[in-house]
Amino acid sequence: MHFELTLRNKNNLEKHFSYGLVFIPTPVWVNRAGILINLYTGPKYQLGSVKKLLNKENLKFDMEEKNEAVIVVNHIGHGRKEDLDNLNIDLEANGFSVTVYGL
Repeated sequence: MHFELTLRNKNNLEKHFSYGLVFIPTPVWVNRAGILINLYTGPKYQLGSVKKLLNKENLKFDMEEKNEAVIVVNHIGHGRKEDLDNLNIDLEANGFSVTVYGL
């Protein structure tokens, strides 16, 4: 699997940010320009990777606001259900409510 991720604040819908999380075979954050961060964590998604993405992109989401993350699951690639579960936990720990499509 690999994942498409959209981040937004429900109070500010005109701003949203989209990324991919692909496993080649290590997890890598990508956007339309290419690779943003190679996480170099081995073949598994590690907690804390969302924070690395937010910091790299200088994204500020207030933990007290209505932040939303939408994950679209693509059933190709090296990601696993465990990686999706950890991504979900990581997003929630950073103040996002999560919706998953494509399971």
